[in-house]
Amino acid sequence: MVSRNAWSARLLGVRPTAPDAGEPGLILIQIDGLSRHQFERAVAGGRLPFLARMIGQSHFSTETFYSGVPSTTPAVQGEIFYGVKAAVPSFQFFRKRMDKEFRMYEPESAEIIEKELLDKCPEPLLKGGHAYSNIYRGGADMTRYCSADLAPKLILRRMSLVRSLVVVIMHSPRILRIIGLAALEVFIALLDAIKGLYARQDVMMELAFVPARIVVCLVGRELIRFRVLMDIERGERIIHANFLGYDEQSHRRGPGSEFAHWTLKGIDRAIRDIYRSAARSGYRDYEMMVYSDHGQEKSTPYAVRHGRDLNEALEEVFSSGSLSQYPVWMKKIPNIIGGARGRCMSALGFHQKAPVSELPPNADKQIIVTAMGPVGHIYFPISPTGEELENYARSLVSQAKIPLVLLPKDEGAIAFNSRGRWTLPKDRAEILGDGHPFLDETAEDLVRLCLHPDAGDMVVSGWDPKASPLTFPMENGAHGGPGSEETRGFLLVPDRIRHWHLTHLGQTRSRVRGEDLRKIVMHYLRRDGEREERAHRGSNSEPRATIRVMSYNIHSCIGMDGKVRPERVARVINRFDPDIVAVQEVDCNRMRSGGHDQSQVIADHLGMHHVFLSMLERQAERYGIAIFSKYPIDVIKAASLKPAVRGRFREARGAIWVKLSTPECDLHFINTHLGLAEEDRLRQIQELLGPDWLGSLPEDARVVVCGDLNAGPGSKTIAQLRSRLRDVQQELPDHMPQKTFTSVKPFRRIDHVFVSSHFRVEAVSVPRTATSTIASDHLPVCAELSFESANESD
Repeated sequence: MVSRNAWSARLLGVRPTAPDAGEPGLILIQIDGLSRHQFERAVAGGRLPFLARMIGQSHFSTETFYSGVPSTTPAVQGEIFYGVKAAVPSFQFFRKRMDKEFRMYEPESAEIIEKELLDKCPEPLLKGGHAYSNIYRGGADMTRYCSADLAPKLILRRMSLVRSLVVVIMHSPRILRIIGLAALEVFIALLDAIKGLYARQDVMMELAFVPARIVVCLVGRELIRFRVLMDIERGERIIHANFLGYDEQSHRRGPGSEFAHWTLKGIDRAIRDIYRSAARSGYRDYEMMVYSDHGQEKSTPYAVRHGRDLNEALEEVFSSGSLSQYPVWMKKIPNIIGGARGRCMSALGFHQKAPVSELPPNADKQIIVTAMGPVGHIYFPISPTGEELENYARSLVSQAKIPLVLLPKDEGAIAFNSRGRWTLPKDRAEILGDGHPFLDETAEDLVRLCLHPDAGDMVVSGWDPKASPLTFPMENGAHGGPGSEETRGFLLVPDRIRHWHLTHLGQTRSRVRGEDLRKIVMHYLRRDGEREERAHRGSNSEPRATIRVMSYNIHSCIGMDGKVRPERVARVINRFDPDIVAVQEVDCNRMRSGGHDQSQVIADHLGMHHVFLSMLERQAERYGIAIFSKYPIDVIKAASLKPAVRGRFREARGAIWVKLSTPECDLHFINTHLGLAEEDRLRQIQELLGPDWLGSLPEDARVVVCGDLNAGPGSKTIAQLRSRLRDVQQELPDHMPQKTFTSVKPFRRIDHVFVSSHFRVEAVSVPRTATSTIASDHLPVCAELSFESANESD
């Protein structure tokens, strides 16, 4: 049955990039401005029901995302998309060499910075993909609603009026729902405006926020959702979408406000629809990651706290000394209405022009101040002496009541707050608070910000660990500075990606930052050279005190969703990071499974040596079992096992016996797949234990036997095997043996790992994750083994 999204895609001329893409796809969803604390509160409060359910089902694990400083979208996306930390010193800044003010939601500003980032990084993260509502394009082939875009005007040109009308009719229930939600949003927004008026907020500001709220929180969200759904139908490999609604509401009413959290329900529904569409994709095997680029601090506007504008306070401070002859140039600090409306209009392709009467800043004749958020930069036309600069900094703290003032100094920075003069990074606890979750790293980032070529001669901040945060515009939620909430976002990692992150990134800290997320994505997309590097590492991998083995019936890589995905099976294997793997039901060049040489595809993905035994051959098509190993493989024997009674419908069975040279010792490893009839299984296991196989080995040989034995633990077949070897699921103390078939609802334990007495069983698992449940009709059984000494084994 063709879905509504599929029909919409066809009517709009959307065609898949390939009939069935073998490479995996990735969808990155950014919830702008949602701190980990507010995320957890929203999950507990029912505002994110779909994400809460996915976390509860262990599909997603929750990691802490560290934004870095400045904690703004253009800085964080610069690090994620291009691998460049502190790409900009703040959301608004001045570039002296160009005599130009930058505001990063403006197309020209974003375009200039992005070109510079491309010069530093020839491999942008979103290369070949699609991106929506970002600051930068990130190398994407197609983008919409990004700061650098004017593209929405092209959308109407491309769409057929008749086809578009049909699509509208097809989606009329959702459109009617959107209209209803819009009406509800207007009603809530008006109530919000009345609340603001009661609190003596600006009338025009309150009224202007109503349409901005509708555009960002509803229309923009639904446009992005629809485009991502079409991209899934097209089979795009990487898609990035940024939902802005929560961030805009938080700026206005505060990050913990009900108005801000209300928007999360709509974002959660959009993520649910995208996830379900991706799971049904017939063209590509998708995974999704959800993250926030930064959080927000509940903040007090400077003018509200001190009863005067920032520029008035600065004029007073700089009215004496060598800077007294220079006026302060400061564009009226944009309140959140200006920021939200500016980003809305930019996203929709309409850009406001500056008033003709507004003169641009003059770096030679004015003190230039930029302060969009809780971080500001002050640029001087001359260079005061070091002593005078420090006096000005002290005056900014004492007279202007600015919580934190920073001066670049050699390879560090000098900081001033109400408690005195400090140096960074040495006195980081006095500046950031000893309870800051990222104390050391944030101190380093603050120094990096001060030394940025576009940073001011002075950097001012509203952060004080011993007082409530301050922001310079008229907003109740802010980000950009070093605060503990604004720098602490979240990251939801799918189970099959999480293991690589924890194991291969070498994460000892409980956080992920932009450069780490970039590495994770590049590895997942196989654009980091990891496939080639691992293929040559083999036994040179870092030795472990234990060895990990796995047995897995991969069902010809045909998942429970009917899709043939060798790469998905490989990722289930990779999650456990085994040293040796025995797999059964492996296809090679078979029409039913897409003609793949599945053992080769999986080996390439894992970067492991492999051997394949064909037990059924029909012309070029083959079917059998395989072994994958990090260590070089010495094949001792690979042959069929005879059934008890030959018959037309008896499926051929066999075994592979290899010798592996591990760093600890030589290891004999056997993979087998026994018959369906009990008499066949008994005959085949007796053959394996006989003189032509295991019976030829001396008593001190270290042996592991794995496979789908098609026999339960109480069967005669298993009893025969126990006469020589030990069942790992029975050997581990306090371990309840787990069933392996079927993957969706396991009711039989027929996949086994048996070991000789020379091993100690350290751990056993049967991973039942969202991916392993769907990748095959069996679950893998995994064991971690340590080598007993000769005395212990006796």
